[in-house]
Amino acid sequence: MIVLDSNQLRLFAPGSPALRLFSAVAERAGHTIATTDTAVREVVRQRRDELSSAHSALMRAEREINGLTTSPGNYVRFAHPTLRNRPVFISQEAARFESELRDTFRILETAPQDALEALRWEAEHRPPCRNGSGARDAAIWLTAARACRTPDTDRKGRPLPVIFVSKDKDFTQPGDPSRLDEALRSQLTDSGMLILKSEVVHAMAEIGYPRRHVNAEKITGREDFRQTLIEVVRDGAGPGRFPNVIESAETIVSMAPGGRAYECRGDGTRLISISGTWSLQFVTEQLPPQPNGRAGGYKGLPMGVQGMALLVEDAQAEATKIDFFPQVMSFTSMGEHAGW
Repeated sequence: MIVLDSNQLRLFAPGSPALRLFSAVAERAGHTIATTDTAVREVVRQRRDELSSAHSALMRAEREINGLTTSPGNYVRFAHPTLRNRPVFISQEAARFESELRDTFRILETAPQDALEALRWEAEHRPPCRNGSGARDAAIWLTAARACRTPDTDRKGRPLPVIFVSKDKDFTQPGDPSRLDEALRSQLTDSGMLILKSEVVHAMAEIGYPRRHVNAEKITGREDFRQTLIEVVRDGAGPGRFPNVIESAETIVSMAPGGRAYECRGDGTRLISISGTWSLQFVTEQLPPQPNGRAGGYKGLPMGVQGMALLVEDAQAEATKIDFFPQVMSFTSMGEHAGW
């Protein structure tokens, strides 16, 4: 069984090319793809927030267009009538999305005793709980561990491990995201029946599907990836806080050394998982050189973002889809900067 945490579940929408490939690979190896009820609820809540934000942007654009229209007869209504009732629209779309998730994945319910144990872990600050929070992560981990009692089996009837896939660093040792936190080690993890992987492509490699390194900078230097990253950062920074900088600036994007990218291919689909740190400079004005000969820097907004992306190329549809999920995003106040 392969259990997806919420940060991975968001990458594999029902019916997507990425999920088609992942499902085919898992099925050949005897694995079912599962997630927890808690992860589903978290992802549905995120979808509600996204729907709400998109709805607000649409209504705001409609008002702005009509505010600039001088002819009374030219009133514009972008939104379909079904969008006019905001609460009903968001509720219906979120419910439809949740139904698709529950129909697509095997859903693991958290046992009451595991929920109580998770609260104890939070009270004791036991990983993955840190600083008095994290019971939800603990409950998800304990739910995945309980799934080891009823494992999938291969064609010869041998039990298969439960592979828990999560990008959450609270499950790993501080400073070493490749190793499980010592506090989470147990007989299940030591015997290899419960395995933690940070990304789906690593889980696919674990079950014998070929995975190879690719040049991360070559992928993230693509114009479509660059635009996706800029849009995510603009939305995360909040265009209302820095309207002039965000909307009109020249944007310079660069990837910090050490970024990693892995590729899996099959069934007409190519999956590339990229993890790294990027800097973005929203430049409004280049400043002249200083008297001491140093570069003049610029006026604008420097930002940094750390996260992961999944690039999916579907040969059948001749389409490429890029999803970027930032984990850490930081920025400074507007002003003059010597560079990023």
